[in-house]
Amino acid sequence: MASDIKNVKLGVCKVTFGGTDLGYTKGGVDVTVATETHQVQIDQFGQTPINEYIMGRTVTVKVPMAETTLQNLVAVMPGAKLVGNGEVLRVDVPTSIGTNLLDFAKELVLHPISKADADKSEDFVVPLAATAGALDYGYKLENERIFNCEFKGYPATDGKLFAIGDPAAA
Repeated sequence: MASDIKNVKLGVCKVTFGGTDLGYTKGGVDVTVATETHQVQIDQFGQTPINEYIMGRTVTVKVPMAETTLQNLVAVMPGAKLVGNGEVLRVDVPTSIGTNLLDFAKELVLHPISKADADKSEDFVVPLAATAGALDYGYKLENERIFNCEFKGYPATDGKLFAIGDPAAA
């Protein structure tokens, strides 16, 4: 295949979790895919591996959420509840000891904003993603308040960890 400068892409994405748009981000969304392997070694070749096997793969998506609303906090904090009468609201967050994160796992979609909503050709989709609800944000004079949220992917029943491209492709 010949090189093509059109294959060099830039841009930010829209993040949806369980179909809910998490809003604006600040600082870029980062995806990390890590693969753990086992190197096969035998005495006759010392420390030189003779083969290698994939033992596991993980996907992590870091989303710096700029829209720090109570609704977004509930969306990314397992067990959190929105309490109030519509005008006066708060979020109650339990300790959630022993919570199974798979019970909260939903589809996480990163969609480049340079593409029309219907064009899913470059979507990054994690069918089962969850966040433990570890947030890191500060109240600072010259910076926006950001919910730095980290999602981890879990394999779906068919073994799929993530997909890139149009989910409708056969």
